[in-house]
Amino acid sequence: MNVSRVRVASATAAALAVGHALPALAAVPGGRNIFRTIRRVGGADGPGAGPGRVGLTFDDGPETDAVDGFLEALRELEVKATFFVVGEQVRRAPDAARRIVEAGHEIACHGYHHLNHLRLTPPATIRDLRAARDTITGETGAEIRHFRPPYGVFNTASWVTAGRFGWERVLWARWGRDWEEGATPERIRQCVMSGVRDGDIILLHDAEAYSSAGSWRRTLGALEPIVSELRGRGFEPGPVGFVSPNGHPPSGPGGAAPGSVISGGTTPGDAGPARAAAGGATTNGAAPNANGGRLAEGDGHTALGATR
Repeated sequence: MNVSRVRVASATAAALAVGHALPALAAVPGGRNIFRTIRRVGGADGPGAGPGRVGLTFDDGPETDAVDGFLEALRELEVKATFFVVGEQVRRAPDAARRIVEAGHEIACHGYHHLNHLRLTPPATIRDLRAARDTITGETGAEIRHFRPPYGVFNTASWVTAGRFGWERVLWARWGRDWEEGATPERIRQCVMSGVRDGDIILLHDAEAYSSAGSWRRTLGALEPIVSELRGRGFEPGPVGFVSPNGHPPSGPGGAAPGSVISGGTTPGDAGPARAAAGGATTNGAAPNANGGRLAEGDGHTALGATR
């Protein structure tokens, strides 16, 4: 009898663990049709899309030392972007967060703590997202419309809570691997531009709190070459909300109306976040561990093999 109870308890615990982790499949090709996220903005193959659009996004900020450099570079380039900010970063640097909004960029949520959601219980996850929402909105006055979890990894609680908050779940199609210690502006440019397609959402980072020291400076150095090459190939970068059906996006170049969002399955050339369930290589290569950066007592960016 006792053995049977142990077996039932073990089976129940296993089932709960699987249920908790299921939305993490959004990060792998086989799960994308089940857990549909936004990886691409309206490109040539998107209904109602404008020609040559890509989404430009930055994770992990804001940081006081970094924000003005990015805002000035984007102003000179005449580009708007989406900043997926971390609640604890906003709490530390509220003025930096407000400057992002004042400059006309889109603010989105990247959680309150930069933690792998598979390591959080459902109540802890919900508390994290509520704290992020309240902090980001409270400090900036901006309405949040988009959410990207740390490392691109959802659990059931973050998946459901994002929906309840009315947030679109956003991942990415291209990244710069700019968190790595060995990254250089040229290498970041190459990673982003290798195989970039109309509609891709690009992931970069504007902070070093969870990355290698000085990483944001290397990203900033890559920004102008990336934008110039994108435009040379006929792509205009802009925020995710450029084409979001749920928001009030800024006008596109020449006042163009926004298009639509491509959310869902695998598309050829996507550089989706991950392929392995406990680390391992991604479609763009391998990344280190998933504990977060220096603030999270770790030094890598992998969860299911994904970056943030």
